[in-house]
Amino acid sequence: MAARDDSVIRGSLIASLIFLVLSLALNFFFWSWGDTQAETAAGAKERLQTQDGELRKMQSEATLMKAMLGVGGLSQAQFDQLTSSSGDDPEMEIIEQNFARDMALFGPEVDPQNRNYPALPDFLVNAIRNRNVQYSQARDEATQIRSQADSDIEVALKAQEVAEKSRDDANKKLETEQTKFAEDRQQMKLTTERTSDSLQKKIAEFTTYRNKVTAEINDLQQLESRLSNTIENQRQELVRLRSTNFESTQGLISYVYRDGNVVTINLGSADELTPGVTFGVIDGDETRLQDAKIKATIQVTKLLGDHRAEARVVAFPEIRYPIIPGDQIYSPFWSPGRRVKIALMDNIDIDDDSRPDTTEISSMIRAAGAEVAAILRTDGTREGTFDSSVRFLVIGEAEQLDDQADNASEIAAVGKAKAEATENGVTVIPAWKLQAYLKTIDDSLTTPLGSAVRGRDFAPEKSLAPKSLPTSLPKIYTEQKERVQRNNDILRP
Repeated sequence: MAARDDSVIRGSLIASLIFLVLSLALNFFFWSWGDTQAETAAGAKERLQTQDGELRKMQSEATLMKAMLGVGGLSQAQFDQLTSSSGDDPEMEIIEQNFARDMALFGPEVDPQNRNYPALPDFLVNAIRNRNVQYSQARDEATQIRSQADSDIEVALKAQEVAEKSRDDANKKLETEQTKFAEDRQQMKLTTERTSDSLQKKIAEFTTYRNKVTAEINDLQQLESRLSNTIENQRQELVRLRSTNFESTQGLISYVYRDGNVVTINLGSADELTPGVTFGVIDGDETRLQDAKIKATIQVTKLLGDHRAEARVVAFPEIRYPIIPGDQIYSPFWSPGRRVKIALMDNIDIDDDSRPDTTEISSMIRAAGAEVAAILRTDGTREGTFDSSVRFLVIGEAEQLDDQADNASEIAAVGKAKAEATENGVTVIPAWKLQAYLKTIDDSLTTPLGSAVRGRDFAPEKSLAPKSLPTSLPKIYTEQKERVQRNNDILRP
């Protein structure tokens, strides 16, 4: 049983070996046959590709030949390729080169697709015709140019003749001018010599005159120096003589009427006095106008003669200082024949409020008939003109300046203004003096009488001896005193 199994296995193995050998033989046979067939197929494919390339080449050559004969067209790239191609067919290369050379006969205006052998004869014929037309036109133009040249030559010859004649005339004129120039040069030479001699004489005369003028100038300078010294001495003397006392009263009280309300003065039409002018009354014994007190105010109402006028009392005096003949009258706002000019410092304070009252004082001065010519400020600036035509310079009170002694610039400005006023002959007065004149013009400060009498205007006075009253009073003063006393009794509650 075991031997039987071994024989089966050995048989199977032998059969398998036989089948394997047969499979290997069969595979080798098929491989050999497939390799042969592959080589045959590759050769056939190569021959097919070669034939296909030759066919394409022939088609390309046929297409090119058609384009050369006018069937189809060539692009610019294809045309450029013809001129630079180097194919393997010499005959075709020669044909392409000949075609490119022949097509070069076309002008640049012909597109590449229109360049072919059938179109070349027409193009050449048209070109020949155009050349013939151009030649004909050129020939006509040449004929015209030749005719124009002949005409221009003829004109040029005539112009040459005219130019030659002008040249001859110019040469003749040049010779004439040269002759005249030589004569003029000789004449100028003579004139120059005479002028030189005359110039030397003038120089000598000028030197003499200059020496004379120099001597006269020296004499005049010496005279100027002497006159300047004289003027300076006179100016200094004039400044010395000028002072605040230079201003004086303008007239006198001539007569006082019985009631004391009307007076006459020694000024009139010859003094260019006009009605309405107001004067302050000053005691006749006063010698310094600057320090004098104004005891009353009168206003001119009527002109009675050349040196006589009537005035009414607009601000009554105190009882102890009545108006009497011989009292002096003065107005800072009136001057015969001209308008009075007044200059103001801007440090005037009339109401004691520590602020300048320049505007108020200016308005009061203008209301009185005078003119504010200039306003001098303590900072050195000024408004208006301050010269010798100004009559008064009004400054703040000395007490006010003393209170501001620490303000050196203001004190220096006031001192400078006073010095300038003295040099120009301008009278310097304090503000309180001007204010006294202005207040007497104010009707609110006058003393009304009759039914308008006011008790405060007649306050009791201390017993003082009047400065210039006589020992026995006139009746007018006793009557006025009694009238005032009665009025006080009536007003007393």
